[in-house]
Amino acid sequence: MFIATLDVIEVGALGAEMKRSVVAAVACLVLLILNSPAQSQAGYDLEGNRKRLWDFFADKHAEIGDEYKKAQLFEDARQQYLRGLELDEEHRKCRQGLGQKKKGNQWADDQPMPERSPLKPNEKIEARKKGDQLKDDNYKKCAERARKQVQAAQQAGDERAARILANELFYYAPDDAAARKLKGHLKSGDDWAPEFAKKWRDEGIKQVEAAGFGEDVSGEDEHAKALNTRFVVRSGKWLTARTSLDDARCRLMHRNAEAAAARSIELLGLEAPFGRHRFTLTHLKSNDEYFAMLEKVLKLEGDELEFAKKLTGRGHNNPWGFVCRSPSDAGADDMNANTIAINVMNAHREKRAQPWMDTGFAYLITSHTLGTTSTTRYTLIKQGTTSSDHKVMPDLTKKSGTPEHLREAILRAVTYGRDLPLSRLLVTKVNDMDLEAAAKAFSLMEYWLHTDKENFRKYLLSKEEEDKLAANLETHFGKSLAEIEAAWREWVLANY
Repeated sequence: MFIATLDVIEVGALGAEMKRSVVAAVACLVLLILNSPAQSQAGYDLEGNRKRLWDFFADKHAEIGDEYKKAQLFEDARQQYLRGLELDEEHRKCRQGLGQKKKGNQWADDQPMPERSPLKPNEKIEARKKGDQLKDDNYKKCAERARKQVQAAQQAGDERAARILANELFYYAPDDAAARKLKGHLKSGDDWAPEFAKKWRDEGIKQVEAAGFGEDVSGEDEHAKALNTRFVVRSGKWLTARTSLDDARCRLMHRNAEAAAARSIELLGLEAPFGRHRFTLTHLKSNDEYFAMLEKVLKLEGDELEFAKKLTGRGHNNPWGFVCRSPSDAGADDMNANTIAINVMNAHREKRAQPWMDTGFAYLITSHTLGTTSTTRYTLIKQGTTSSDHKVMPDLTKKSGTPEHLREAILRAVTYGRDLPLSRLLVTKVNDMDLEAAAKAFSLMEYWLHTDKENFRKYLLSKEEEDKLAANLETHFGKSLAEIEAAWREWVLANY
């Protein structure tokens, strides 16, 4: 439109300098329009139609919430009201359902809805019938409304809008075949994943299958002796696995750890994971063993000991490695692979990067080799986790601790414009990360690996100075922080 207009602008009467100014200004405007992520096709109003969808959805969730509340199923009601407020923060019926009243420009608790239902389990079966039926009916109505908008966008020739609107459909009809095809999603286990993510997971599975179980190491282990237990020990080219469980556990532990090391060096373009060093992993089966390890082997005392006791794992220097406690083999392997990824990266760069970046890369490695992203994080005063329930996303509990969980968390944050700004994420410490911060760190890794693998490698191995974190990012990717973030958000909307 603007290019066509440029041809008929009457510039003959203007001076040469003015002519150049007009042409430059129009050309700049053209570039801004063409490169704007928010630009949609002229025949389809994405923002307007999506806002109308959200209004419709919020009303339907309020209706369901009211039905559950009437039946004293307060937990179910709260989930519906919170989903409605995710779509419209000012939705009156959802606010009122939660027992809030508007005072001036702010909503405040007036008669808060009870936290828990007073009904007994057997009473809930009958009580929830009407609410469950209304939920099924309303979700079908929401799915159909979203499906029609996807089709309308496609008919208008607006592929971008159609892909973004497909995200609205997935909440209500996650297995919609046409929408999944539109987004380029494939089944990965029981869940859907972008095609590139499915490819990475398949590659990770092959690396696990190709990894070695390590050779049995006989003889008494000095650390095990100090703990008054016995370690099964297996050792390979790069690492040693020790456990107070059995040999079958030790074999699988070694294999999964070796696969994580192999995947890390492959993505970073390296030849070996830890330089000339060997990494030792230890999986303990009980809290008593773990506490004894901290006190008798690592010789921790005071506040450092008390903090370490809250952790599920800790690094050590003699031998260089990591010790964890977990009743779950999968949980221990996730911690091990997470730690391996961070140490492979740190072993090949001049200076340790900020923790958020380490965490994002670590999640990338565990997602490829194990299909998990479930590391728990602590501070001295609180615990936080990337695998917990979420107050607005209890429907994701079955995906908890998986890459699908993180992708959906960040997709929703981006959709509603509530993701943590990159400028803040850069300085977020590892134990200050909540679910959305971890999800964004992970998602940025997927974005760079998918779109700019060479600079992705260079950046992860680069020297990072504390006062130049943003500048370092901009230098390696050749864009401003705002441009990087805008392009990433557009990628998330189009692909997740």
